[in-house]
Amino acid sequence: MPDSSLSPAATRARPWGRWVLFALALLIAAALAWLKWGLDPWLRRKLEKQVATQTHGQYALSVAGLRTQLLARALHLRGVALRPATATLADTLPRLSLQLARLDLSGVGLLALLRKQTVPIDSLTLDSLRVQVAALARRPAPHAAPPLFQQHPLRLGYLALRRVGGSFGPTAAPIGRLATADISARDLLFTSAGAADTQRLAFAAAWQAMLHGPAGQLGGHRITAQLIHFSSDKHLFQLDSLRIAPPAPGQGKPGAVRVAFSLPRLQVLGLQAAHWQHLRRFRADSARLSNPSLTFRPPAQAPPPLWKLLAPLFRQADLRQLAIANGYLAVAGVKEGPAVRHVFALGRSIRVDSAAEQDGARRVLYARGWTGRTGRITAVFMAPLYPASIGHLFLNTEHQALRLTDLAVRPTLTPAQLNIRSGYQLTQLTAHITELNGQGVDFYQLSDNSHLRVARVVAERPYLKLSSDGRGPINSQPSILTPEAMRKLHAHLDVRRLDLRNGTIAASYRSPRTPLIGTCTINRLNATLRNVSNDPRHMTMAQPLTGSATAYIENRCRAQVQLTTSLLDPQGRQHLWGSFGPAALAILNPIMKPTRLIEFKSGDVQGITFDEYLDRQHITGQMRARYSGLKFEFLGYKKGEVKKTLLGRVKSGVVNGLVIRDQNPRPDGRFVVGELTSRRELQFSVFTAWRQGLLSGLLNSTGVPTKLAQKYSESSDKGPLPPH
Repeated sequence: MPDSSLSPAATRARPWGRWVLFALALLIAAALAWLKWGLDPWLRRKLEKQVATQTHGQYALSVAGLRTQLLARALHLRGVALRPATATLADTLPRLSLQLARLDLSGVGLLALLRKQTVPIDSLTLDSLRVQVAALARRPAPHAAPPLFQQHPLRLGYLALRRVGGSFGPTAAPIGRLATADISARDLLFTSAGAADTQRLAFAAAWQAMLHGPAGQLGGHRITAQLIHFSSDKHLFQLDSLRIAPPAPGQGKPGAVRVAFSLPRLQVLGLQAAHWQHLRRFRADSARLSNPSLTFRPPAQAPPPLWKLLAPLFRQADLRQLAIANGYLAVAGVKEGPAVRHVFALGRSIRVDSAAEQDGARRVLYARGWTGRTGRITAVFMAPLYPASIGHLFLNTEHQALRLTDLAVRPTLTPAQLNIRSGYQLTQLTAHITELNGQGVDFYQLSDNSHLRVARVVAERPYLKLSSDGRGPINSQPSILTPEAMRKLHAHLDVRRLDLRNGTIAASYRSPRTPLIGTCTINRLNATLRNVSNDPRHMTMAQPLTGSATAYIENRCRAQVQLTTSLLDPQGRQHLWGSFGPAALAILNPIMKPTRLIEFKSGDVQGITFDEYLDRQHITGQMRARYSGLKFEFLGYKKGEVKKTLLGRVKSGVVNGLVIRDQNPRPDGRFVVGELTSRRELQFSVFTAWRQGLLSGLLNSTGVPTKLAQKYSESSDKGPLPPH
């Protein structure tokens, strides 16, 4: 029986079904063929057209090769180039060019892409990228688009930029350059949530970067480095071979700071980079500067505080520890030319912001405490006359301790050359202190307002040499070596106690009378000064400076002196009293004979006490001198030597017989008290004033009338300047 399903109608339907299946097969084949051979060119043209459209034809993108792998969800680009298509660009666009050798994208979430959701991507690698930015946009676009992470959110497992480099600025003279860099990031959440996540840095869970040969310009200075290494997950930042070169002479902004700086290595550990991005707060455990060298020329105007200079970078910096190893610091462009070598310093708990600089913050240079030491420190006082140096410096701010060793001031000119240079008489100074110890140093006050407050200063074995030449006029300007000069200091100086131990003062003088040098030495000097201060809260008439000292003149005559004075007294009043022990007056001949042509032929002092008062006008007081066998001898200078002369013999006889009394008490038992009477001559130092008073009293006690003793004590050598 025939099958009813093979009816004529069914037979006629079969050819139509076959054609449908055949058409579908053709469509699928065409789609597959297009995906294989047409998708890549279409995507390439699409990318190139989209760049031209979005930049209104001002930029052109070219892609040498584009290949997709749909099954692998991958995209590969080769030979990508982006460059301006016109000679001029809109001021809302930067001028740049880009060349990329290779881009590899894998693991793209196609379904999420079609649904316009956050697109997951396994990895993105850019190889051999070069970017040249000739200029930035001069103004923002009038209709700003939403941020890119809001337009195209994605989650990228791994990002790698290999052999990246480029420059910024004009092609012929770029102001910034990067030779090459390798940068990678892990787990980038390129979304609004990723941007707000405070545990992420620039959307990523972790960044690694190695930058080779970065260079740039800032303020006319050229900045270069050999290597920058950064790892956010290791909290590490390292900078190698940083150099800052100042502008060439005649270049740069006039009056601006000029810096020459080199830093072989900077290493920062425990860096919290995410805090820096999200909170504008720099935080790190430690920073170490190895062998830094800084020479700078200060600006014409004082710069703002450090926290203001760094405000564009962060609002606050917190660093647990800062170490400086073997640093060098010098100031150029100032006549003093200070320099510090071999600086080793360690700062603890450093905070940089406005609060850390305020009075009462209890910080020294923004740190809770510093310990450190240096090598040789040099400078020049009254340049170029007095080069000065310090062998080593040691400090501990938390223990309030400061120690200096081998302090020295050595002149470059002789006393005669000083007189010629200045046009009047100047005393040449040579000084050396074996060690200077400061205890109870208030480093906080010193850091806050430059006020120096010290509980105690001890100077070990100080040596002071004063050399003078009497040829030349007397300087008419007031001397600065007076207690009242402390009133002119802008900063407060407050030393509770100052001790000098085993010091020496050596004086030498060349008078116009002879070319011979007279000398006088004070040995075994031990002195203590209390309340050395120009702070009105401590220095008053009721709380004056007080001092006591013992010493030996020519190592043979013991002297004891006490002093009281107010350093802020506008009248300059001082009270000096003390005594001299037994000695032969011949100990003064080394200074008297070559300079005054007077010699103590005989005479012995049993003891001298004195009481001296000074102000800015007068020197008064009394002297009680016990002596016997006093005889003067007046000499002359001839043919290079000091010798007796006929005139000198006559003068000696007259003075010894008629003026000078050879003993005190007198033969009749009467004791003569010498009157200290002299004018205070402000052009001379306070030490000269003390000597003036003592000399007038000594002369008066020997029988010289008061007026004559005063005149002789005030007399100073004057003469023509030494020949050039």
